[in-house]
Amino acid sequence: MTTSESPHIVYVDDDAALLDLGETYLRKLSSFEVTTCSDPTAALDIVRDSDIDCVVSDYDMPAMTGVELLETVREEHGSLPFILFTGKGSEEVASDAISAGVTDYLQKQPSSEQYELLVNRIENSVSEHRATRRAERYETVLEALGYPVYVVDERGRFTYVNDAFADLSGYAVDEILGSGPELVKDDADVQKAASELGGVLSSSGPDTTQFEIELRTADGEAVPCRDHMGYLPYEGEAFRGSVGILRNISGERARRDELARDEHIIRAAGDPVYSLDADDRFEYVNDAFVELVGHDRDRVLGSHLSSYLPDADYETYESLRASLGDGAETDRLTFETQLLAADGDGRDRVPMECHLTLLHDDGCEVVGTTGILRDISERLAQEAELSLMRRAIDEASVGITITGPSEDDCPIVYANAAFEELTGYDADEILGENHRVLQGPDTDEEECERFREAIADEEPCSIELLNYRRDGTPFWNHCEITPVHGDDGRVANYIGFQREVTERNARQRLLERQNERLSEFTRVVSHDLRTPLTTARGYFDIVAESPGDADAEDLRKLGRSLDRVEELLSDLTTLATQGETVVETEPLDFRRAAERAWETVPTDDAELRFDRTAGGASRTIAADESRLRQLLENLFENAVAHGGPEVTVTIGRTRNGFFVEDDGDGFPADRSPAECFEAGVSERRGGGLGLAIVKRIAAAHDWTPTAERGSAGGARFVFTESATAAGPPARRQRSDD
Repeated sequence: MTTSESPHIVYVDDDAALLDLGETYLRKLSSFEVTTCSDPTAALDIVRDSDIDCVVSDYDMPAMTGVELLETVREEHGSLPFILFTGKGSEEVASDAISAGVTDYLQKQPSSEQYELLVNRIENSVSEHRATRRAERYETVLEALGYPVYVVDERGRFTYVNDAFADLSGYAVDEILGSGPELVKDDADVQKAASELGGVLSSSGPDTTQFEIELRTADGEAVPCRDHMGYLPYEGEAFRGSVGILRNISGERARRDELARDEHIIRAAGDPVYSLDADDRFEYVNDAFVELVGHDRDRVLGSHLSSYLPDADYETYESLRASLGDGAETDRLTFETQLLAADGDGRDRVPMECHLTLLHDDGCEVVGTTGILRDISERLAQEAELSLMRRAIDEASVGITITGPSEDDCPIVYANAAFEELTGYDADEILGENHRVLQGPDTDEEECERFREAIADEEPCSIELLNYRRDGTPFWNHCEITPVHGDDGRVANYIGFQREVTERNARQRLLERQNERLSEFTRVVSHDLRTPLTTARGYFDIVAESPGDADAEDLRKLGRSLDRVEELLSDLTTLATQGETVVETEPLDFRRAAERAWETVPTDDAELRFDRTAGGASRTIAADESRLRQLLENLFENAVAHGGPEVTVTIGRTRNGFFVEDDGDGFPADRSPAECFEAGVSERRGGGLGLAIVKRIAAAHDWTPTAERGSAGGARFVFTESATAAGPPARRQRSDD
């Protein structure tokens, strides 16, 4: 239908003269746009193809009657105005026309008044139809809006509400129409609406107003709404009423409350939070951010992000932010950066993890960014520590494996390079396998069962097994396993340490055989010497009680010889039983150890001095306390025995060891000092066995003993620590084959 001011009329009549006459009157009496047609079928085509406001048709036409044309128009065009203008009127025709939905019915008269009446009927029909269509369109729009809409008259009574209004209020439309606003508002909101309307109606007021009310539903619920209200167009000077659109703001209020709550949470959050505008200037920072950067909030707000990032990090940020532009799958990302914070002496770089999100306006345009920062200093330190531990495990000289007890058969989930070298298996071959892959025909099943029981009991275990390399070569494996517990206290893994002890075991067996021979030797010597010595000592005591019967000097010589034989027997026994010397080292006060050894030696008038010129005798030394004492006692006894009762013994530390020196007679001129450590050397210096014992104790500590002539002509013994002996306390084992 046309929206122009002048209606478009189709005038249909099979009589050409009457058709021409009618067109003339219609054009003369109105501003109508008139299209004439003598064929009803052609008229239908015009109606279908053009925007027609009204059809005026004769009744009696050969191809189709006016009523038949009307029926077709109604089927295709609904309520389009249709006036039957016929010269053959009858009650039957009028009845058929009314039944078919005719808009109006007029009989032709040969006078201008009849055409004036026709023009009037056309204008009224078109105006009413247009108004109806407009109302239908408005109502359709109002319904399509989805918002509750109401109209009240000048008395404040509802004259229109849409379905959305009825749904919101819980009342039926019929219940609302004709009632006052008190049906859905309390007195305070009724007064508020009246006041707002008064402001709109005032000469200086706005055309519309907005205010909040609470709509009272049929169930008694109060629904918060925003009322957009205006007034209806006046009819002359008469106020006709008001119209309004309601919007349920329950969600909006909830969002406002949520935003307020979120802002409170963000302000109180432990992590720094910020937002930037499109130019990367700070629009918001929470308390944690202010505390982090060490500046006042007013100084931060409005400042540029680049002021708080190193240049390289800001360039990285720009690149990452640009990657979130059009076509990106996401509008957020996480990256690591460094934040420049005030630390009192300059700018401190704090490693941070930033969770960045783009901010958009209602038109989906990017208006800035927001981010949450998290200090990752501790995490990076932990990662560095874990990386160091991983490298230490990877590069350890002992074989290390980790197994997963939560999986079937407790498979190996990690093996280091030393394990690969020890077993001949590559990591990709051994991962997923059980340690049984190393077992073979001669592996001790009882020891394996101990292993399995320890794992079942979640206990550490240490065993030695005969294992087999990938190529079938057997080797002795010292295995230790320890459970590793997770945060929940349950065993998460087992870590295993494997060290080849094939050579050590071979030496052990050799030493055992040597010690067996030495033990037999000791038993024989002890039996063969102690019995005659005991007898000789008995007779000597008898003779000594009657010195007149024997030469006293000879008897004293006999006594000294017997004492010497007994001393040699004691030293020989000590030497023989120390076929294997095992020491447990610990940090010892060297001076204190020397003093204790000196106290146990019969020194007569001998003097012990400490030399501090070469490192200080009070420094600690890594040694086995009992063995160090035995070594020093032998050296002190040797000095007193060969230097005399008034000998002076000097002891001190060197840069990598210690020395013991006396001012006695020293070593024989025809013999090298180094020979003093050999068993059986007893001329002037060395007891033959005492210094041999000293040599073995030194070897057990990884010390190298040397003998040389002292500055005062006496004997000087120097002990040099190896790199291993100078290290942290450890269990050391030495043997003399």
